Amino acid sequence: MLRRLEVSQGPEPRTETRRQRLRRYLTREVARSARHLDHGVLGVGVGLGTPHIYRVELALGLLDHLTLGVQAHWLPGQRVPRWSPKVAVAFFRGRLLEVGATYHQVLYPATAADGDETTVEFQRRAHYMLGTVSLSQAWFTGGLDLGWARGREALLLTTSEDVAAGRFYAVRDRLGGGLHLRFGTRRIGATVQVTFPYTSAELVLDLRFGLFEMRRRGGWWQL
Repeated sequence: MLRRLEVSQGPEPRTETRRQRLRRYLTREVARSARHLDHGVLGVGVGLGTPHIYRVELALGLLDHLTLGVQAHWLPGQRVPRWSPKVAVAFFRGRLLEVGATYHQVLYPATAADGDETTVEFQRRAHYMLGTVSLSQAWFTGGLDLGWARGREALLLTTSEDVAAGRFYAVRDRLGGGLHLRFGTRRIGATVQVTFPYTSAELVLDLRFGLFEMRRRGGWWQL
């Protein structure tokens, strides 16, 4: 009985390595995000608005899903800035849709001294931890932020016990939210954003530089 001898007609397909899979993932097409930085991208931004005079932020994107940064807030009547962290985690990033979560702080000027000995000044600071959903189309990215806010609120009525204990404000947990809209490319953009209930509104101008990104860098005016 004769057996057919089968001869391979070409090289066997190579198995994709973990490093190759990672590179393919980090070079896929994603939206021009207002909340998340691409892997290996350093973002520098300047925010102009209220309640601060202006603020400067510096952030770095890692693996397309983690953004770590720091912010310096210049407040009215203060000579030196106050610092706060900034963190964003992306659960999903695609060409048109992204879903994630962010944490940041909004700093306010201290309450004004009114000459009343029963009241004192205190520094106001609001913490925001928000889920975010954004849609992108060409030069535009816009979305909704919704989640948790915590901040100091002045007590409207104080008792003698509050005065004796130095309690002139309460820390409240509130439903927080906001809106954001970014216009720009992968390298340069402008974002308008608002948050509530501890209100802030600002225009943020950002520049993004490639440090160790894997995507093709392209020009500043290219999508």
